Amino acid sequence: MADSDRKKGLTATDQRTELWPTRFLHSPSAKATASFPIPSEIALIILNSPLTDYETFKRLYSRASMVICADGGANRLYDLLVSKFSDHAWNIALQKHLPSLIHGDLDSLTANVRSCYGELGVSITKDPDQYSTDFGKSINQIVFHQSNVRNVLVLGSLGGRVDQGIGLLHELYREQVTRHPDPGTTVIHLPQDTGLVGKNVGILPVYGKAVIRTKGLEWDVQDWETEMGGMMSTSNHVLGEEVEIECDREVLFTVERGDAK
Repeated sequence: MADSDRKKGLTATDQRTELWPTRFLHSPSAKATASFPIPSEIALIILNSPLTDYETFKRLYSRASMVICADGGANRLYDLLVSKFSDHAWNIALQKHLPSLIHGDLDSLTANVRSCYGELGVSITKDPDQYSTDFGKSINQIVFHQSNVRNVLVLGSLGGRVDQGIGLLHELYREQVTRHPDPGTTVIHLPQDTGLVGKNVGILPVYGKAVIRTKGLEWDVQDWETEMGGMMSTSNHVLGEEVEIECDREVLFTVERGDAK
């Protein structure tokens, strides 16, 4: 759900946006440049889904100015770190990557994990509202604590339970926390030589019917109507280093993770 770098001097009907979705997955030693911008204010949300890739987690964590475990996401982080640093005492292992906050309705947070993080001074707060998800609650905490953050990374978003994945998409739609590509033209940079992204992509009209035009895909479309229950561009393939999408309303762009660690 990353914010973009919008080019200046364009009309509202001819906006051009540049997106670099891999920039958060590069090594922490990678420096920001004019052609590879990395924002300084980034929030990371860890959801209650399997978390086994320590290297990816470490890269995202190293760039985050705020890290929230959404309820049972704390269990996942605990398991990852205790397993990764099994030769260390539990408190030493957890202190390597402490979250800023554990938040949610706390119905999934185990007593042991709660006790361990509480002992280490991590703030644990409860929101009993049953009409919002732990993801939505975490977004609210980011807005409250760091209102200037425009880039939110999510670990465990669409893996694990199907109902939780659909619930996340519902939150994205309801809260409008991500809307890329926006109406206008968006160029998405997908450097294939890094191994950080694969070739499979999708353009999902989760916000309603849209008309799109694409360039750089194996199956490009021109002035093509797409909507849920109708025609959709899924399982498409990237041909080069970038994809250009023009649309008349917001759509959700997805890209497959690569094999690089």
